[in-house]
Amino acid sequence: MKIAIDRQEGTAVVTVSGRLSSAEADLFQQQLMAGLDDKPTAVVVDFSELKFITSAGLRVLILAAKRARSDGYYIYLCGMIATIREVFEVSGLLRIFIVHPSLEAGLAAVKQDVGESVV
Repeated sequence: MKIAIDRQEGTAVVTVSGRLSSAEADLFQQQLMAGLDDKPTAVVVDFSELKFITSAGLRVLILAAKRARSDGYYIYLCGMIATIREVFEVSGLLRIFIVHPSLEAGLAAVKQDVGESVV
């Protein structure tokens, strides 16, 4: 698994690639939570290069979503391949997260949502 965190106009863009198994979940949690420390306006997690995720990876995302909500922002997920999306569907997590087909669509939604909340 590889994870990269970048900033785009106050939004934390988290790119996850490879396999997010139980063995990598702790590292994923450490890096993701560190990326949330300076309270971004939103978080977009790009899964376009993610090939596999376990329940431990899902748990990390749920923890991050709880933290984001308490800090006043949302986590957007994007770029899921069919098998990853199916894991989210089966687990019922598509009701918790805002999901978009691509990184570009996710970032556009953040701009619209954040812009609306500022007005």
